[in-house]
Order: sequence, then C-alpha cells, then structure tokens
Amino acid sequence: MDGTRAGIGRFGRVLVARLTPGEDVLPALDRLLRAAGMSQAVVFSGVASLQHATVRNIWAFPGEWPITPDQRRLTTFPGPLEILALQGNVAPAPDGSLVFHVHAEFSVGTPAGMTYGGHLMDDTIVGTTAEIYLAELTGIEMRRTPDPVTKNLEIELAGPAGGRELAGPAGGRE
Repeated sequence: MDGTRAGIGRFGRVLVARLTPGEDVLPALDRLLRAAGMSQAVVFSGVASLQHATVRNIWAFPGEWPITPDQRRLTTFPGPLEILALQGNVAPAPDGSLVFHVHAEFSVGTPAGMTYGGHLMDDTIVGTTAEIYLAELTGIEMRRTPDPVTKNLEIELAGPAGGRELAGPAGGRE
C-alpha cells in the first residue's frame, strides 16, 4: 500500500504492573504510564483474572471511511474471566491523551474453555490480579494523528532521537 510506513527504535524501560481487585485496566495503565513519564509503549504481555471485560469489534467495513459506531459492536462479557493474551501499543494523541490500542483474548469458565477477544475498552475490571508488562519505545517517535484515508487516529512515526523511518515501494519483493 502506498501509505505503508515502518520505523526502527529500541525498547527502553519496562513497566511491570500488578493491578489489584476492582481496578479498571486501561485507566490504571494510563495512570501508571504517566507516573513513569512514558507516553509510547508496546504492551507485550498480560495475564489476569477479570470480574468482567468490555471489548469492541468491527462487524462491517464501511463503503466509505471512517468506520462508524454502528459498524462496531461493544460487548461486555461477565466473569469470572481469565486473560490468555494481551498485546498492543500506546501512543499520544494530538490532545496529549494516551491512545491504547490493545487487544485481549480471554476465556470464560462457563461454557468451559470458550474464548473471546477484541479491542480492550474501559470497564474491564480486575478480579484477583492483573499482571501486565509494557516496554517503552525509544529512538523513535510514535504518535497518533488523523489519517486522511481512514479518518481515524493512526500511528505516525518519526525518528528525532536517531530512529529511522522506513518507507519503500509498495507491492512485491525486490
């Protein structure tokens, strides 16, 4: 695709978070990242028990961008639940807020072993514990900016600290 971009940076500090019963996962991570002075990170692992989880999934692509709320499904799954996988990224938006693009896969006890997943949203509440690991990105600037095609906040990369932005011809291999 013509707009494909990639950049090279490094992992810096690693934030290890243990969230306690009743905490809302994303607001807690926002608070911890800000306290650590981190605004861009990779969520590379997480395990947890949850009282309930709220996720968003796309069920239809639009004929014309952007994706609208009626093309997304917001679902709250009652617990108890177990997070099996958690991954994503965090980057600042133009207004200074942190945008969490985090996907979760979790299992439910009844029916036994059923799994669900999606884009993690606020109102995902810790059961007994949540252990989440985030790696700071350094040497590259990652931020969310309005994309002219999708009309969503998408990742934009720059390398003011020595990172390299990569862009090459779209299509095949050389």
